[in-house]
Amino acid sequence: MSEAIEATEKVSSTMSEMPFHLRDIKLKFELSNFHPIFSPLDKVRKEVKFMVLLAVTEWDKNLIIALCVGTVAFLLGSLSADIFSGGNPELVGLEGMRKVGSFSFFQLLLGMIGWVWFVYLIWVQFPVMRVHSISMLLIWNGLMFLQVLFHQNNSDFPKDMVLSDMMYGVLIMLVIFFFVYFFWKAVIETRDLHVQIHHVHEDVRVMEKEMREHSLVGWGSLLVFWLINAFYSCWNGVHYVARRSDQNPTYYIMHIISGLLIVPVFMLLMWYPQRMLGSDVRISTTAAITAEIELSQGKLKIEDEAKCPECDAEVELQRESDGQLSVPCPNESCSNKFGIIGTVCSVCKEKFPTRFECKSCGVNLPYIDCVPDLEAW
Repeated sequence: MSEAIEATEKVSSTMSEMPFHLRDIKLKFELSNFHPIFSPLDKVRKEVKFMVLLAVTEWDKNLIIALCVGTVAFLLGSLSADIFSGGNPELVGLEGMRKVGSFSFFQLLLGMIGWVWFVYLIWVQFPVMRVHSISMLLIWNGLMFLQVLFHQNNSDFPKDMVLSDMMYGVLIMLVIFFFVYFFWKAVIETRDLHVQIHHVHEDVRVMEKEMREHSLVGWGSLLVFWLINAFYSCWNGVHYVARRSDQNPTYYIMHIISGLLIVPVFMLLMWYPQRMLGSDVRISTTAAITAEIELSQGKLKIEDEAKCPECDAEVELQRESDGQLSVPCPNESCSNKFGIIGTVCSVCKEKFPTRFECKSCGVNLPYIDCVPDLEAW
C-alpha cells in the first residue's frame, strides 16, 4: 500500500514538469509534401513521436521494471516446448496438466507469477487507469479465447470459415469492441473536460490551441494498432497450435514478434492519459459524470482554492463537475446561495455576477482570472 501511495505522490509531483511540448516536435520529412491528403498521417506520426520521446525521457525505474516483467511473463508463456511441439490433443484438463514435464510446469508457474506481479505493478504505477488497465488485459485474453473458438472446428481459419461456427467468437469480439470504444470515449471526454476546466479562457483561440496541445489522435491510433496487433498475435499463436501437422514455424515466430509489442504499447496507452490529465482525475464518460451529478442532486462540486491574483485574498467560488463556475449571490439576504455565473438566483431573482471585486485591494476582474491553474499538461 505504501508503494502505491508513493507512486501516486511521485506522479502528482512530476505532472507539471514538461521537458517539451507537442508543438515542439518536428518531423524530418512530411508526407504532406507529396500530397495534402497525407496530412492526417503526419499528425499521427507527430503525436506518436511525441508520446514515445516523452516516455523515453520520463519513464523511471519502476516503469522499466514493469515493462520487463510483462515482457518476460509473455515469453515464459509463449516459449514453451509443449507449444512448439503442438502438444497432445488427446490430453485435456487436469490429465493434460499431469502429463506436462517438470521444466514446463515450473515455467508455467513462473509465467503465472510474472503476470500477477505485472498486474500489481500496473495497479501501483497507474492509479488513474487501474480499472481500464485490467479491462485491457481482459480484452487481450478475450482475443486469444475467441481465436480458440474460431479454430475449434476449422484449423485453417479464416479459410473455409462457416458463419454458424463463429457465433460465440463474434459475440466475444462485439463485447471487446464495446469495451475498447468505452475506454476510448472515456479518455477523450475526460480530456475535453480537463481542457474546459483547467484551460478555460475568454479567448476561444487560446482554448483551441490548448485542445491541439492535448490532442489524442496519436493515442487513438496507437489504441487501434494495439488491438489489431494483439488480434494478429493471438491468431498466429492459435493457428500454429491448431495446425499441428504443419511443421512451418512462421506462425509461431510471428506470434512471438508481434506479441513483444503488446506489453510496451499497452503501458504507453495507460501512461499517456495519466501523464496528460494528472493523477487526481477520474477517467469517465460525460454521461457517467452527468448521471452522478443527477444522483447527487447537483451537490457534486469541485472545490478550488481561488485567490485574488493581486493580493492572494481568498475568493468564494465553486466549480461544478461540468467545469462551470458557481459564485455566491450578490444579495446579502441569500449570500449562502451559489449559482452558475450569468444565471438568475432562484430566491431573489438577481443575476449572479461574472466579475469579482476584491475587498482587500479593490481590483475588479472576471471570476475566471481567480481560478488556479491546476493543469497537468
